Amino acid sequence: MQTTLQLIKASEDMLEQVNEIYLNCRDHLLENGVLQWDDHYPNKEYFQECIEDQVLLVLLEKEKMIGHVVLNDWQSEEWAPIPWTGSRPLVIHSLMINPQVQDKGLGTNFVKLCEHFAVEQGYKSIRLDAFSGNAKATHLYEKLGYQKRGSVFFDSKPEGHQEYICFEKVL
Repeated sequence: MQTTLQLIKASEDMLEQVNEIYLNCRDHLLENGVLQWDDHYPNKEYFQECIEDQVLLVLLEKEKMIGHVVLNDWQSEEWAPIPWTGSRPLVIHSLMINPQVQDKGLGTNFVKLCEHFAVEQGYKSIRLDAFSGNAKATHLYEKLGYQKRGSVFFDSKPEGHQEYICFEKVL
């Protein structure tokens, strides 16, 4: 792992920068035909709550925020029928890297930092879902040894953009 990368808990004064990275990521995805995030989820209020709950972590490269992720144990009710195999899971939500620094291998290192965090906190597995139309994300997780456990469909998303693939990695 690159020693210049750090994963730290977000503080209140980071909210604007967190939201700016989200807006850049959302716009970048939309420009590439990936309708993954909208104004309802995630949004600034969501990030504010996550900071207050101390579950939002920011990715720093040489002290500069380049991404963020929510790490907790909350699982969507849509996941109930998924045949998970791991125990005591940490769940990755809304992992983002500023588009200005993407395509440099940072995603791999970011996920590995999340895995390291999970092990340090005593978790035995990691779970997440990724939009089926986001080929970069699904490829990243497969490359890192995450197993597809099934798919879920979110009715709140527009038609054609509802399928999310559930991934799991036993640590």
